[in-house]
Amino acid sequence: MHISESRSYPCDIAIVGGGLAGLTAGLVIASQGDASVILIDRDIGSNQSMPLTFLDTVQQFGLEESIVARYHSFAMRTRSGGQVLRRFDGTPLVVLDYRSACRQLYEHLRTYSTFAHLPLQARHLAREAVGWRVGLQDGGEVVSRLLIDASGIAHFSARQLGYALPPMYSHSYGQVFGDCNVPADQEGVALFLTGNPRHGNGGGWFYPLSARQASFGFAQLTNLSRFPAQECRQGFERAVQEFHPYAEIMQASKREGAHLGSIPLGPVKRLACDGLMRVGDAAGQATPWACMGVEPALLNGQLCGQVAVRAFRRGDLSRSGLQDYEKMWFARNGAGYRKAVMLADLEWQRGEAAWDHTLNQLDRLSGPEMLNSLRYNTPAFSLPLIWGLLVYDRLGLIRRGLRDRLWVRWGSAQLRRDDGR
Repeated sequence: MHISESRSYPCDIAIVGGGLAGLTAGLVIASQGDASVILIDRDIGSNQSMPLTFLDTVQQFGLEESIVARYHSFAMRTRSGGQVLRRFDGTPLVVLDYRSACRQLYEHLRTYSTFAHLPLQARHLAREAVGWRVGLQDGGEVVSRLLIDASGIAHFSARQLGYALPPMYSHSYGQVFGDCNVPADQEGVALFLTGNPRHGNGGGWFYPLSARQASFGFAQLTNLSRFPAQECRQGFERAVQEFHPYAEIMQASKREGAHLGSIPLGPVKRLACDGLMRVGDAAGQATPWACMGVEPALLNGQLCGQVAVRAFRRGDLSRSGLQDYEKMWFARNGAGYRKAVMLADLEWQRGEAAWDHTLNQLDRLSGPEMLNSLRYNTPAFSLPLIWGLLVYDRLGLIRRGLRDRLWVRWGSAQLRRDDGR
């Protein structure tokens, strides 16, 4: 696709965001349709992370070259030392070099004549009579009939149009450690570490990358999109010193680089509006418990692109023409995500004893069941039971609040009596 020098770029479909979701949607559109596509992103695959994901999905999208490590087992471990481990057939879990995977998709996308990339930041958004006008950082603009927002945590369209944002965010900070002695029984095991207030309420991870290299980090779960840099780094440094046995493994090792990022959790209510689709982290589509975003980005980017192609061919880019995307996503994921989001405050603020109880529940799962739990994150509780738990928790907060207030009043009255003596 030819880009003119007028700084006004008309196209059929504009995509804001060059991560996995936006690139996958663009690739589907460019390969299946005749629509012209402009990708707007200053830096392709800017997320410097090495996330855990699933081998079969990586193979489905041809991203094997970006695999950093493979795992035959998954384990969850508490700070108190409790652990559940399951071994699988083959190596169904992998750590992916996110930036490399994005570059793979991008190089494939560049081969299509209907595609163009503007390495600029989208700054403004205005609705036109038919479509959208996206203002760019250099003063130029892209005019498109359909806008796909894959801007991730930037939430480009939501912030420009005043739409609601996802309710929670997982902010992670970790580092790769080299020259460390990974025990033989830890090799090939992807570990989730349970959350705690000292290291990170969002939990952590330990991924051996080789016999001499590992990725370790922790996450903070908040309801704010701003990355809490100080809290994340402080919690991480405490974990490096205190979370055993990994503290010993990383002792005297060489730090080879940090990887950090933020994942919105909880889907937005509307994935499709007139001439607008939201996908990936911009739509809060990462799994709400394991906070895994690679597979949802690829699969939902594919779905978004397929629906966009059909709607473009029909000439109907209204909400009703794009609604299949929203309907299909909620049919597949809505109930599970809704339950997980409702339970989030209880799930992530639990104490060590509650995590030990969770381990007992996980210990009942077979290997395939554990893998499905990791992939789909669907709580086993019914909605009425979840509502009951939330009401009970709220009553407990009220009860504790009244108790604390009475205690303060009683203490103040006691002090006045003591002063009177």
